[in-house]
Amino acid sequence: MVKHKDTLPANNFTEITECPDPGYNKTTKMSNQATYDWDEATQGLILSSFFYGYALTQIPGGFLAEKIGGKRLFGYGILITAILSLLTPVSAKVGTWAVVIVRVMMGLAEGVTIPALSSMQGKWLPRLERSLLSNIANAGGAACVWFFFWHFMVFESPAVHPRIAPDEKQYIESTTGVRRRKRYPTPWKALLTSSAMWAIILTAFLQTWGGYVTHTTLPRYMHTIQKFDIAQDGVLMALPNLFNIFASVVGSWFADFLLKKKWLSTVVVRKLLNTLGLLPAALCVPFIPLAGCDHVTVVALIVVGNGMLGVCGSGLWVNILDIGNNFSGITMGLANFSANLSGVIAPYFVGLMTNDNETMEQWNSIFYVSMALYLLGIFVFIVFARGSEQSWNHLPQTETDIDEQDKEKNNTQDREINQSPYNGKNTEHL
Repeated sequence: MVKHKDTLPANNFTEITECPDPGYNKTTKMSNQATYDWDEATQGLILSSFFYGYALTQIPGGFLAEKIGGKRLFGYGILITAILSLLTPVSAKVGTWAVVIVRVMMGLAEGVTIPALSSMQGKWLPRLERSLLSNIANAGGAACVWFFFWHFMVFESPAVHPRIAPDEKQYIESTTGVRRRKRYPTPWKALLTSSAMWAIILTAFLQTWGGYVTHTTLPRYMHTIQKFDIAQDGVLMALPNLFNIFASVVGSWFADFLLKKKWLSTVVVRKLLNTLGLLPAALCVPFIPLAGCDHVTVVALIVVGNGMLGVCGSGLWVNILDIGNNFSGITMGLANFSANLSGVIAPYFVGLMTNDNETMEQWNSIFYVSMALYLLGIFVFIVFARGSEQSWNHLPQTETDIDEQDKEKNNTQDREINQSPYNGKNTEHL
């Protein structure tokens, strides 16, 4: 979409990139077809604008999910985001400010979806199947058409599903510990002073920084530095995501396998999977500058490094359900708020670093920052993460408990009536 600064004479071209252009005339022609004259700082602002809204509605999304349920919140959030996405090309023709506004609105709508989904997962996912089922669910979604099926085929919890088999319902509710219950106030003080929760919040920020650098700015790096054309960029952007999904599913199966075999405790499994996701990403980063203009090696490093982040889904993100599934909407909101602060900062940081100075040296500095944050994320999670339900997640009583208490109360009353001296007698004189 952007007019790149590649109309300089050939002898000055190395001031912008250190890589030779295998098809300089082709690149110039493609760039001249672009419509928008946005410099790197403006591009960073536009790319990060989505995350302003996305981060802002994470915590309110979790609160609403606990109050009104996650089904409607998630469904309409996806639908509104899909509609606004269709309006993005139109807004770009109006002006930069219009693109920013549309992307902020998209972020506001989509920001409620992950806490809403997490709230439902806390009610639906059995403990020994959380890793696999949650990662499969998080990898899905097909916007407007999908919304129809979501609205009519998905239900808030097993307790309100009209067609669920009784044995399946009993199995899910017995393993999650969540049944239809009263709405309890969020234990904010205990939650915000929990080291287990802060391990998730901090690691979420550190883990997603490099991911957002890749997702939002990788096309620009490959075009301006590595001199890939747009068609190649499209394939490249798909590869890390495909590998990410593959790694996510395999990692989640592995995590549940370890838990079912009881070979490792829950906390060790979560820390192990988080490390297996972040460590390869950190180790691949320093080799990108060393690879220079070797396109094949650069692509392989990016695909493996960012693809392995999918394994973190069975470490960091499922850990939210381990420590507090009764308030999983709120806890996911807090974690995803932190994660998407990096979505706000990272693209803008890249834009400032490369503004009028789009060189390989500057990009190498960006990659090294990502590596440092990945390693810090490993350290924080290993030291502070916990794998068991935290005390603030304990509810005083569920509706099942209330039902049992009511039954016992009624039985007591029946016994008292049966033992009453007036039982079976004429009581008209009383």
